[in-house]
Amino acid sequence: MKKITVTFLLILGVILNSCSYDNNSKSLNKWVGNYIYEEQPIKANAGYYMTMTWTLSIIKKNETGQGILEVNGQQTYIKLLTDVSIYKNSISIIYNSRIEGSDESLKKGDTLLILSVPSEKLETNWKALKPRLIETSPKDCFCFALKTKSSK
Repeated sequence: MKKITVTFLLILGVILNSCSYDNNSKSLNKWVGNYIYEEQPIKANAGYYMTMTWTLSIIKKNETGQGILEVNGQQTYIKLLTDVSIYKNSISIIYNSRIEGSDESLKKGDTLLILSVPSEKLETNWKALKPRLIETSPKDCFCFALKTKSSK
């Protein structure tokens, strides 16, 4: 009897895990694409306007999400490899490694930002990285927008 119970629990665990895996895989497909955020330009003391552009490309790699986050603008260039963690209607963009530019003193596993869809707009919740051009950045904003949807 004990052997049957253990076998049953093992089979049940495999079934539940495969359902969860399939749902995460399907959820990831919704997020695959290229996103952009352009910070509001500000006027520098020298009279020119400073700009900052954030791009995030999310791909599906071996049933998990991976991304490249680039921040490019006023004396700033960062290009990071990220992991993508899915939870219901949101994804966490998690630092994996530096590709180019500044390392921002990040540690592998740091959550950089969270994207969610509480309504029709894409909401950004800033974590380890924040907008650069304003002194006090908001904790949440409707910053990133889908630029192009990737085919895979």
